[in-house]
Amino acid sequence: MPGSPTDAVTDVMAALRRYLHAYPLACDTVEGIGAWWPLPRTPGRSGEVVAEALDALVASGEMECALGVDGRAVYRTASALSRQGMQAEPPGS
Repeated sequence: MPGSPTDAVTDVMAALRRYLHAYPLACDTVEGIGAWWPLPRTPGRSGEVVAEALDALVASGEMECALGVDGRAVYRTASALSRQGMQAEPPGS
Protein backbone atom coordinates (compact mmCIF):
# COMPACT_ATOMS: atom_id res chain seq x y z
CA MET A 1 0.00 0.00 0.00
CA PRO A 2 1.52 3.36 -0.99
CA GLY A 3 2.46 5.59 1.93
CA SER A 4 2.57 2.76 4.42
CA PRO A 5 5.83 2.29 6.33
CA THR A 6 8.24 -0.46 5.33
CA ASP A 7 9.00 -3.29 7.74
CA ALA A 8 12.28 -1.59 8.69
CA VAL A 9 10.50 1.69 9.45
CA THR A 10 7.79 -0.14 11.44
CA ASP A 11 10.48 -1.94 13.47
CA VAL A 12 12.26 1.35 14.24
CA MET A 13 8.94 3.00 15.19
CA ALA A 14 8.25 0.18 17.67
CA ALA A 15 11.76 0.51 19.15
CA LEU A 16 11.31 4.29 19.49
CA ARG A 17 7.99 3.80 21.29
CA ARG A 18 9.59 1.32 23.72
CA TYR A 19 12.52 3.64 24.39
CA LEU A 20 10.30 6.67 24.97
CA HIS A 21 8.07 4.64 27.28
CA ALA A 22 11.14 3.80 29.38
CA TYR A 23 12.68 7.29 29.06
CA PRO A 24 9.83 9.78 28.50
CA LEU A 25 12.11 12.82 28.78
CA ALA A 26 14.54 11.59 26.08
CA CYS A 27 15.24 14.13 23.34
CA ASP A 28 17.76 14.01 20.49
CA THR A 29 18.50 14.78 16.85
CA VAL A 30 17.99 12.28 14.03
CA GLU A 31 21.72 11.62 14.06
CA GLY A 32 21.85 11.16 17.83
CA ILE A 33 18.86 8.84 17.82
CA GLY A 34 20.38 6.74 15.06
CA ALA A 35 23.76 6.55 16.78
CA TRP A 36 22.84 6.15 20.45
CA TRP A 37 19.31 4.91 20.94
CA PRO A 38 18.77 1.11 20.91
CA LEU A 39 17.25 0.66 17.45
CA PRO A 40 17.24 -2.26 15.01
CA ARG A 41 20.10 -1.97 12.53
CA THR A 42 19.18 -1.26 8.92
CA PRO A 43 22.43 -1.53 6.95
CA GLY A 44 22.97 0.96 4.15
CA ARG A 45 20.10 3.32 4.92
CA SER A 46 19.76 3.58 8.68
CA GLY A 47 19.59 7.39 8.63
CA GLU A 48 16.73 7.31 6.12
CA VAL A 49 14.84 4.68 8.10
CA VAL A 50 15.20 6.58 11.38
CA ALA A 51 14.07 9.82 9.70
CA GLU A 52 11.04 8.07 8.15
CA ALA A 53 10.11 6.51 11.49
CA LEU A 54 10.40 9.87 13.27
CA ASP A 55 8.31 11.59 10.58
CA ALA A 56 5.60 8.94 10.96
CA LEU A 57 5.55 9.30 14.76
CA VAL A 58 5.38 13.10 14.48
CA ALA A 59 2.53 12.78 11.96
CA SER A 60 0.65 10.46 14.32
CA GLY A 61 1.07 12.91 17.21
CA GLU A 62 3.17 10.52 19.31
CA MET A 63 6.33 12.61 18.99
CA GLU A 64 7.09 16.22 18.28
CA CYS A 65 9.93 18.03 16.60
CA ALA A 66 11.35 21.24 18.07
CA LEU A 67 14.40 23.40 17.54
CA GLY A 68 17.26 22.67 19.92
CA VAL A 69 19.45 25.38 21.41
CA ASP A 70 21.86 24.92 18.50
CA GLY A 71 19.07 25.38 15.94
CA ARG A 72 18.93 21.73 14.89
CA ALA A 73 15.71 19.71 14.95
CA VAL A 74 15.27 17.52 18.03
CA TYR A 75 12.63 14.88 18.60
CA ARG A 76 10.84 14.02 21.84
CA THR A 77 7.63 12.53 23.16
CA ALA A 78 4.72 14.80 22.30
CA SER A 79 3.45 16.77 25.26
CA ALA A 80 -0.17 16.40 26.33
CA LEU A 81 -0.85 19.88 24.92
CA SER A 82 0.65 18.92 21.55
CA ARG A 83 -1.43 15.76 21.40
CA GLN A 84 -4.54 17.90 21.89
CA GLY A 85 -3.46 20.33 19.16
CA MET A 86 -2.66 23.12 21.62
CA GLN A 87 0.52 25.07 22.27
CA ALA A 88 2.03 25.73 25.66
CA GLU A 89 2.36 29.34 26.74
CA PRO A 90 5.96 30.56 26.69
CA PRO A 91 7.42 31.30 30.15
CA GLY A 92 6.66 34.80 31.40
CA SER A 93 3.59 35.40 29.22
